[in-house]
Amino acid sequence: MQKSKIHYLNLVLYFVLSISLLVGYSLGEDSSGSGGFPVDFNSTWPILKLIENGEYINFSEHTIHFPLHYYILYLFNLLFENKDIVRLLFTLISLITPYLFFLILREKFSSIDLNKLFFFSQIIFLLPSFRSGAIWANTQLTALIFFMISIFYFLKWENHKSNLIDKNLVLQCFFLSLAVYSRQLYAVVFLYILYIYFLRLDFKEFIKSSIIIFIFSLPGFFLVLSVPRTLSLTFDFNLANSLMVNTSIISFYLIPLYFVVGVNYLGDFKKSNITKGHYAIILLSFLLVLFSSTIFNYNPSLGGGFFIKLSIIVFNNLYFFYVTSFIGIIFIMLIFKENKNTLILFLLLIFGFSSYQIFQKYFEPMLIILLFSIIEFSQIKLIFKNYKNIILFKSYFIVYLISAIINDIFKITKTFT
Repeated sequence: MQKSKIHYLNLVLYFVLSISLLVGYSLGEDSSGSGGFPVDFNSTWPILKLIENGEYINFSEHTIHFPLHYYILYLFNLLFENKDIVRLLFTLISLITPYLFFLILREKFSSIDLNKLFFFSQIIFLLPSFRSGAIWANTQLTALIFFMISIFYFLKWENHKSNLIDKNLVLQCFFLSLAVYSRQLYAVVFLYILYIYFLRLDFKEFIKSSIIIFIFSLPGFFLVLSVPRTLSLTFDFNLANSLMVNTSIISFYLIPLYFVVGVNYLGDFKKSNITKGHYAIILLSFLLVLFSSTIFNYNPSLGGGFFIKLSIIVFNNLYFFYVTSFIGIIFIMLIFKENKNTLILFLLLIFGFSSYQIFQKYFEPMLIILLFSIIEFSQIKLIFKNYKNIILFKSYFIVYLISAIINDIFKITKTFT
């Protein structure tokens, strides 16, 4: 059963990590390593002047994102009329994000000790893309907050086990719409949510839910018709690039999960646990990577994630990167083997982000939130078995953050193409 009170040490840790984010703000931290967050903030700041002059729709000279984030930015600037204070305000607002993740975890894992969930939720503070987005008042932060609120109401609706339209379903659609109007990439989650509605609602209620989603999407249709560039895509028709890069990035977030699972089963594992299905998964994954590597032509200077850059820096080739793609496909298929519905979500994530430039920030922290909320995989609960498992999981991301900060200081990934 859940304990009713958060331990004071947990609250102290939350405070310390909050201070670390404020220190990052004062130092202009961009631990995401791409340099894109400061550039994006400064290059889109003129949008506020456009809004002041009466232009509320067409910001295509500065961004292809939908405008909701910039409306919020404009309102904050009306109050303070200072870029740095507006950034500071966004940083302060971002401090609620780990708590929102805690609310999601509490709704998902109602039988687990609140202190374990609260301790785990603070992993958000360790993610470079979250930190950079918060410090540089990025669209990513605004969209993330709306997305997390939507996921919270989705879980409330799911736990209610209702096959009818209720306020939780309406609220989840509303807030997910706000996430999309801040950053279009969350539309892929909307497609998966619609698929879940199709599975769980009867036909009449599904039609009603589709109408609700259509109503919330009307402003999007208006924006696209008014400014077609908001729908512009940098689609990469070489799907092998998307498969390899995105599964490598996904593997980055699944590796610590499977590591904890492996540690817990160490000593108890039996050869008989390996079935013909597992061998088939390994063989299929190997063949997919082998074929894709022959036509892979992605330019690593345009993103590609942590592992592709590590592969080039350490080994001066892509072989390690190919291994991480292989691992990613295996992990995804193992989750699919347990829950067939997850394949739809992973396919949307892999091929929905099909572009000649793919950044790890697209998945962070969205994938971790999905992993511990919507994605159904029984092994996830092992993370909360004890504090040792949580610390093991979080230690991986501490090393990740340290390496990201080092990269931010020395610009290591800027030295190769």
